[in-house]
Amino acid sequence: MDATPTQTPTDGPDYPRHLIEDWRLPDGTQVIIRPIRPEDLALETAFVAGLSRETGYRRLLSPRQLQPDELWRFTHIDYEWELALIATAHIAGAEQQLAVARYVRDCQGEQAEFAIVVGDAWQASGLGTKLLQSLIRAAAQAGVRRLSASTLSSNEGMLALARKLGFQLLRDPGDMTVTYLSMTL
Repeated sequence: MDATPTQTPTDGPDYPRHLIEDWRLPDGTQVIIRPIRPEDLALETAFVAGLSRETGYRRLLSPRQLQPDELWRFTHIDYEWELALIATAHIAGAEQQLAVARYVRDCQGEQAEFAIVVGDAWQASGLGTKLLQSLIRAAAQAGVRRLSASTLSSNEGMLALARKLGFQLLRDPGDMTVTYLSMTL
């Protein structure tokens, strides 16, 4: 299903254009997966605001709301040390963000922590699998050797996705409500 991208952002020389890809959801919705840009602040803000309380809680492991400075930081990234891939589609004539997956390297650069969140309307559509596969591939190409994350042990969707893609799962012995995910690339 992957195809040549139909649109390419005209960003600076550091923008990782090679990571842009077109993809289709099973219902035929055309999706573009691409690295996030500073200009995506409004998209990211609307995406986060549109998440249900449950989805937001699963992503942040708490009921807190992201602050404007955090959202700004999520869209203004140093591609050498981190990457955020967003999935967008044109819905009712406007570009909308459907999901985001990101990693941030540690100070040595060989390990990275990752996170993924798929908008409620797009969960169980295959988008999470595709987006995380794209993030894993990009991390490996960038020299990341290990990806890790933590999730709620009750987050069955994330645990199933992690198992499907080959992550190792380990419950935190000090807090059984948290499961650690890791993968050697």
